[in-house]
Amino acid sequence: MHCRCRSRFCFVEDFTMCCYFNNLEILLCRASYKVFWILRIQLGAVNSILWKNKFLLLKAMLLVTILMLPNKIVFGQAFQEELVEMQLPQGILIKGTITSPTANKPCPVVLIISGSGPTDRNGNNPYGISANYLKMLADNFAQQGIASLRYDKRGIGASACKIKEKNLIFDDYVDDASLWVTKLRQDKRFSSVIVAGHSEGALIGILVAEKQPIDGLISLSGAGESLQKTILRQIAERQPQILAKSTEIVASLERGVMIKVDNPELQFLFRSGVQPFLISEFRYDPSVEIRKLKIPILLIQGSRDLQINELDAKALKAANGKAKLVII
Repeated sequence: MHCRCRSRFCFVEDFTMCCYFNNLEILLCRASYKVFWILRIQLGAVNSILWKNKFLLLKAMLLVTILMLPNKIVFGQAFQEELVEMQLPQGILIKGTITSPTANKPCPVVLIISGSGPTDRNGNNPYGISANYLKMLADNFAQQGIASLRYDKRGIGASACKIKEKNLIFDDYVDDASLWVTKLRQDKRFSSVIVAGHSEGALIGILVAEKQPIDGLISLSGAGESLQKTILRQIAERQPQILAKSTEIVASLERGVMIKVDNPELQFLFRSGVQPFLISEFRYDPSVEIRKLKIPILLIQGSRDLQINELDAKALKAANGKAKLVII
């Protein structure tokens, strides 16, 4: 199944992860396209076309007004956003957003964990990705009566701090997510806690589920093999000329031994500052870890994902036969 709106501004077309829950998403994608189309016309000063399409302009203005309301009311259902923060023992302040329906009764809550790199709570990063796909996911959850908490990981976005790259390891992210789960379980507004992780966040979610008594796990485009295998597979497909050297570096890091990297083509991926993080994550194989879980699991994978493919999702399914697999 693919998003049927076919808008070039639709994030589902570009990112192939499951944020398409129902036909309301199609309407929103189409409406968003009209807003962009009108803005392009306005910038071109084609006033006559705007006049001829004044009804379309009024609809677009109404949509923008609705989306800017403090208590979001989309398609007749209201929800609200609340800024939250969590103080870590190291003095680091982690900031996030709770999106919840306005109903005055306990509801499920989903902890949304973003993927690798400097991806913020909304699914954007400073390298040109402004898709807001995690924010859209949170909004869709609220439309279904489900609350969510998404957050900027330590050192990223509003959670920026004076932490050196070499002092950050993968387990820090697992510990932070685990603390958020504890916070949510103590909140009387929520009846159950589910963890949803995208990409690297899926592995974080699996490890949190091993440490915390959560009620369910959602893996969005989660890898089915260890990070080092994924890295080498992607290098073999796209940059085979550096595969031999990359294999040598990975072998050293798997042993927990840092290695000097002189090749400029390998600096971004294997620079000295990030090697402690890689060493810590190389210890985990998602298929091995997910096999340990006894909770409900939903595996969602996009058929057009350029980095993680259907074989990854099927590997996770094979490791935990009770998990439900959905290919989008």
